[in-house]
Amino acid sequence: MLFTVPGGGDGPSGVLVCAENFVIYKNQGHPDVRAVIPRRADLSAERGVLIVSAAMHKQKSMFFFLLQTKYGDIFKVTLDHDNACVSELKVKYFNTIPVTSSLCVLKLGFLFAASEFGNHGLYQFQAIGDDPDVESSSAIH
Repeated sequence: MLFTVPGGGDGPSGVLVCAENFVIYKNQGHPDVRAVIPRRADLSAERGVLIVSAAMHKQKSMFFFLLQTKYGDIFKVTLDHDNACVSELKVKYFNTIPVTSSLCVLKLGFLFAASEFGNHGLYQFQAIGDDPDVESSSAIH
C-alpha cells in the first residue's frame, strides 16, 4: 500500500510504502528510510505482517499515520524530518481493534473504524500514543 506524505510547509513530501514486515519512506533524490513493523511475540516467523488500512492525521505543526495490520494491531507512524530531509521513521504500537477496511481520524478526537464484516466502531482518543511502548525505528540497525 502507498500513502502520501504531506509536502510543502507541512512535511517532507514523498510516499510511505507499506510492504510485508516493513514501512519505507521514499522520495525522489532521497535515500530510502525503512523500519520494521513490530510483530506479536506469538506470531511465527513465516507469517508476514501486512498493512490493510490506514489514516493520516495532520495538524498545523505535525502529522502522523495510523496503520492497521491484518491482525488488528494499529501502529502510529511518525517521520523525524528537517524540511525535505527525513532522518528517522518510527513505527510504534498504538492499539488493537477489530480489522477494518478503512480508518478515519476526525478532528474532534475520534477514530472511525469501518468494518467490512462486522459492526463499525467509533473510538475516542485519550492520548496520541506518546507514552513508552513497543516501537521500531529506522535509526536502530
